[in-house]
Amino acid sequence: MTRIQKLLSIGFLIITVLISLSPELDYRGYLSFIIFIFALGMFIFSSIPAGLVAWLALCAGVLLGLPEEIIFESFSIDIVWLMIGAFIIAEVLVKSGLVDRLTRWIEKNCYTKGRVTFFTFLLIQILSVAVPSTSGRASAMLPVYNILSSRFHQHKKFFGIGIPVLILMGANTTLLGAGSHIIGIGILNAQTGESISYAEFLIYALPFGLTIGLITLFVLKMMYFKEFNYDFEIPAEQDKKPFTLREKYALFLTGLTILLWLTEPVHGFDIAFVTILMSLIMMLPSLKLISWKEGLASVSWSLIFFVAGAAALGKLLVDYGVTDYFQHVLMGLFSGMNFASGLPVLILIILVSVLSHLLITSHTTRAVVLIPVFIILAQSFNLNTEAVVFIALLGINFCVMLPVSSKALLIFYESDNCPFGTRELMKIGLLLMPVYVILMVLTYYLYWQHIGLSLI
Repeated sequence: MTRIQKLLSIGFLIITVLISLSPELDYRGYLSFIIFIFALGMFIFSSIPAGLVAWLALCAGVLLGLPEEIIFESFSIDIVWLMIGAFIIAEVLVKSGLVDRLTRWIEKNCYTKGRVTFFTFLLIQILSVAVPSTSGRASAMLPVYNILSSRFHQHKKFFGIGIPVLILMGANTTLLGAGSHIIGIGILNAQTGESISYAEFLIYALPFGLTIGLITLFVLKMMYFKEFNYDFEIPAEQDKKPFTLREKYALFLTGLTILLWLTEPVHGFDIAFVTILMSLIMMLPSLKLISWKEGLASVSWSLIFFVAGAAALGKLLVDYGVTDYFQHVLMGLFSGMNFASGLPVLILIILVSVLSHLLITSHTTRAVVLIPVFIILAQSFNLNTEAVVFIALLGINFCVMLPVSSKALLIFYESDNCPFGTRELMKIGLLLMPVYVILMVLTYYLYWQHIGLSLI
């Protein structure tokens, strides 16, 4: 056992004893908190898969007295079904050939400096609309990187660093931009009954996401794309191939799905139901887009189980009074603080969420660890819970300083064609982090607080 593991074990025992002495929690409340803290520690410091940890913790809770329903009801959360459907739809885009067509189109049309950078940025933004994880978009963009780094070999470092970093910044634009968004909204819904729809998230996040993406693109161009001395012939128009029937079906159905996401307030069907329905339609044999087996195989079941387990752990804290208990504790500790202006708590949320990637390497785990804490903070001081969670989720998205802080970075970092090291990432992270924080503060005061996301 390492020194860190020993210290964590001691800390866990101390917390266990202190909580057990509290008269405000009954046995199930005490047990819920203990398994939650245990799971968090294992998420952060253990090599055991996070989904396995969550479900082992839930099963241990059942054995020690929690109701069995916590296991079976965990998959009734709509966020779980949203992710399942989104993974299938993303696979349809790949299997139909649309992603390959986009890749070929970029290869043919990227023959000037402006076109290279703009089309790369545009493709990343398009993928962020429908592909439900940063790692999924990184996997889709890896062939694009190989093409561009071969075509523009002097700027290999720009594409190697720029594509994954822009993917992370592009995660800020939509609800499906990062798995942590879906997890965070799921926890918000489980603990408070509130939620943020796809359209609402898009309205809230798009200006910030596009702005920070363009700023990042500008910084990367200044650092790694100064000279452009290539000479290519403009491709002939006859090289273009017409869309296949599969591509037309995939494009139409994906566009219809996005339209239904955006018009949820009009038709009244939940985004999760819409996503599952459209993914099932796409798997119809007559369309020849993707088979039932291929669709199910495309789902990241480890992430699905992690989301379901983490949401169930968070729900236990609400059901058995743990969140109420800690609200009283926080009120006592910070009773002398004045949050009337909103600025102190805004800075606190942004700094904690932005810096969290240095300690908690998993994007999704950061959401599981931090969002319940921020919800308790919001409820304790009568803050806008929806605003607190949204701002925290965008802060969590900043994770460009270390390769292990994001699977999108790791996919490029561990590839055979990787042109960058930890030092380059640290340099970019140190440049972008203050810009990211300042832009979040400015966006709050200039935009978010005027559209319903005021903290106070």
